[in-house]
Amino acid sequence: MPPLRKSIPLKTVVARLCPQCALCCNGVLFKDVELQPGDDATKLKPLGLPLSPIGNRQSAIHNFRFPQPCAALDGCRCRIHADRPARCRQFECALLKSVAAGKTEVDAALRAIRVARQRADQVHALLREVGDVDSKLALSLRFKRTKRRFEASPPDDARAEVFGRLTLAVHDLNLWLRGKFYP
Repeated sequence: MPPLRKSIPLKTVVARLCPQCALCCNGVLFKDVELQPGDDATKLKPLGLPLSPIGNRQSAIHNFRFPQPCAALDGCRCRIHADRPARCRQFECALLKSVAAGKTEVDAALRAIRVARQRADQVHALLREVGDVDSKLALSLRFKRTKRRFEASPPDDARAEVFGRLTLAVHDLNLWLRGKFYP
């Protein structure tokens, strides 16, 4: 068993990894973000977050969510970083934690991010190939919608072949994310 490396301050790890990643904001890891107690919906909405109530409880501030990909995401950077919701402030993916704890080298983490982004790009490309071009919707929701469409109206052989490749690509991406990013 290799010796544990020295831990790295979380702020340093965030500065190295997050600007290369943004998987927690771009709709790859999550489909939405729920506001938490202390989040002020009246301040977040003007910053460009399209808030919607969860269920039919519109009175409490923490009963709102906003969809992923985040409207405040610009490339891999958050336009509202200083004012971002609590859930965004609190989230640390497993890869980030592993690097901070000294269990994973920064270069290995950057490679894992590149692989995840490449796999997500492949899923995006296959979704476009089967006719889903709605990039404002989280990847999981786009795949579920496409799957329902294919189940409701069986496709011709060529489109079925692309859907098969899409299904495998989604599975491959999810396995990678589960192993590297989910806490």
